[in-house]
Amino acid sequence: MLNDVKISIVFPIYNEEKNLDFLLKEWDDLLKKNEIIYEFVLAEDGSTDQTKNIIKNLKKKYNINDQSVLERTGYGPAVIRGISNSNYEYFLCCDSDGQISPTSLDSLVKLPGENEFLIGYRQPREDPFLRKIYSFFFKILHKVLFYSSIKDPSCPFVLGKVEEFKKLPQFKLLLMKEGFWWGFTAICKKYKIQLIEKKIFHRKRFFGKSDIYKIHKVPLVAIRNIIGLFKIKFF
Repeated sequence: MLNDVKISIVFPIYNEEKNLDFLLKEWDDLLKKNEIIYEFVLAEDGSTDQTKNIIKNLKKKYNINDQSVLERTGYGPAVIRGISNSNYEYFLCCDSDGQISPTSLDSLVKLPGENEFLIGYRQPREDPFLRKIYSFFFKILHKVLFYSSIKDPSCPFVLGKVEEFKKLPQFKLLLMKEGFWWGFTAICKKYKIQLIEKKIFHRKRFFGKSDIYKIHKVPLVAIRNIIGLFKIKFF
């Protein structure tokens, strides 16, 4: 598996005061059990709750690379900041809401190399109905624009080499702030970067709700992401 490999576990974080402690403990238990050398890269993004203070306390327990900022920059910039400032050769980026279990690493037997990344696919997917409908529409658009057969193009479980990620056109990644992984997989397809797919264990969120998929926000987010995908395709 990942024995003897140093890996940066990157979590983009915004207002996760209720999830963070349990999240890191769960990942820490599995990583230590499998003798994986790791750091937690916490790309905290200007949280307005107690997340920053919790991170300060958690530094006493875990190997944390703190990439906090004072003001919110958005999900995509947080992901880029976290991965780009990782200290180890490999990164694994995963959302901080606890929906993806660390046991998703258990059956991993090969690490991605040059010009490739590993991406998860959620099956079954434990998300609200509106989010599933939104994803279904964008999966069709993604397939039409990029001739993509990826099972789950927006899955926030991505593993690869830090230097390979840095080679991607950063300005194009930033076209998809809310739909970051849609943009990431689109860029990989456009530039013929191999995506290795792996089934992961998906579950309901520990605490709280995402504010991106509230009904009044969906139309504007969708329009921005459609424009972003077309820009990636044609520019």
